[in-house]
Amino acid sequence: MVAEVLLTNVSTVASRPAPVPLFNLRPTTMRHSIQTILAAAVLLFARSAYAEKPNAFIFTPSQGTGPFPVALWLHGYRGYSPDGYFPGATPAALQKHADKLGAVIIGFPGTTDLGDGTQQWSEEPGADHAYIQARLNAISKTNRIDLTRVGLFGFSQGAMVAADLATLYPESYCGAILMSPGGMGPPKVAETKLPAHSKQVFYCFCGAQEHPRNVGLTKAYATHLDKVLGAHVTLKLYEGVSKHARPADFMEQFPDWMGAILKQHE
Repeated sequence: MVAEVLLTNVSTVASRPAPVPLFNLRPTTMRHSIQTILAAAVLLFARSAYAEKPNAFIFTPSQGTGPFPVALWLHGYRGYSPDGYFPGATPAALQKHADKLGAVIIGFPGTTDLGDGTQQWSEEPGADHAYIQARLNAISKTNRIDLTRVGLFGFSQGAMVAADLATLYPESYCGAILMSPGGMGPPKVAETKLPAHSKQVFYCFCGAQEHPRNVGLTKAYATHLDKVLGAHVTLKLYEGVSKHARPADFMEQFPDWMGAILKQHE
């Protein structure tokens, strides 16, 4: 159903299967073909698509000349804001993160426009990866960024996309911070361990009393990333938290979390 878009906001999702077993679903040839077509379409129409979307935000370290590593924000469903990645935070507060990290923090709206000024990610890894890489390459023309050191951080749908992309394209992403992952479809995480996975760092966070599917998916990602792919994983469920939101200590801890992700690839 079209209404079943966010795992936490739709009452009917409780009857849907739990997310934990979804990691054993193997992509079909049809799915790979669709991803290839979508990726090509994203690259072909990228320039016109950018013009119709809200502006990207970019916070660059105040000191140094670069090239700087990148912390890339992947927003939740309909959740992009050109003001930044934490609701209510001042530009000065977000700039402090960039200065402490020594990294450029970037965010831009997701792959798919929904016709009302909001966006979502396609959840087709090939298309989302191609779109992200095209946008980062365009940004690199006017900003000194190191595209070999990119860490992802995402919330809700953005967290699920971040996990899938980081595992499927470990040569492009150093790891990710996953906050309350959820989405329209099942995860499409990598199933085969690659040497690059052993250098990746992941943080998996969720409120312990959030919707059971968000909690279950957070745990499933943490287990899969650790046991199957061999990445460095930290799992934390925040007791007493039922609100679907970023962790309460995000503003304080974000530079340390992202710093650990990027440091593995220095």
